[in-house]
Amino acid sequence: MIKLIASDIDGTLVPDGTAEIDKRIFDVIKRLKAHGITFVGASGRQFASMARLFAPVCEDIYYITEGGTVVRDTRQVYGKSVIDKTDLFEMVKDVKKIKDCDIMLSGLDTAYCEDKSEMFYWMRDSYRFNIEVVGDFETHITEEIVKLSIYHKDNAEALVNEWFTDKWKHKYKIASAGIMWMDVTPQTADKGHSLQLLQKQLGITKEETMAFGDNLNDLGLLAAAEESYAIGSARDEVKAAAKHIAPPLKENGETEVLLKLLEELDNQ
Repeated sequence: MIKLIASDIDGTLVPDGTAEIDKRIFDVIKRLKAHGITFVGASGRQFASMARLFAPVCEDIYYITEGGTVVRDTRQVYGKSVIDKTDLFEMVKDVKKIKDCDIMLSGLDTAYCEDKSEMFYWMRDSYRFNIEVVGDFETHITEEIVKLSIYHKDNAEALVNEWFTDKWKHKYKIASAGIMWMDVTPQTADKGHSLQLLQKQLGITKEETMAFGDNLNDLGLLAAAEESYAIGSARDEVKAAAKHIAPPLKENGETEVLLKLLEELDNQ
């Protein structure tokens, strides 16, 4: 029996960078909880953005945030992975050599950028992030950073993979989070590792877990669940890795799968 459902957010439950969520999911989450099934959102987003997105049920779910570097609920952090500060500032210098890319650094509750760029306004107004402009990172960043995000308006993966990935992949995970984003996180941190941590915390097995995703940074999440679903609009690599294919995001594929699950549970 399924006891835990883990879902990616952007590209799986909402169009990238929006809050356009299928409102039916809130009732679905409440009904799942009534059946003893826990829901966890797993995203590159920060906690504040996810909590706002899931406001009607924010106290009822768990959160895997910042690309899998933090596991928490609204009251407690259960685990986090942090980027070494020396490496962080060297990577920042390297990213600045990549043409037309912007940088966002993620702390536990707040994201940081150096100026009020297009990325800043998008993160603040569309993703609804807690984000601050701090000027030079090396001068002003003192808190622990769990993720470095590289933004390009339409070609982040190709640009980062020209040389940055080869330089740093032996020490950090570097994964696409959509055409505009490449996320850099500690090697020990990804959505799958964090889901396994939460499974252990809750006493739930892989066989009792269902997961949904669409992009390369969801592969670990799907691997940690026996019932894995790629959204129909997912990348081909994700479809190949998943056990099932759900309808695409434009058809609210995840909601439809979960409604079918609830119908089966209600009829037992």
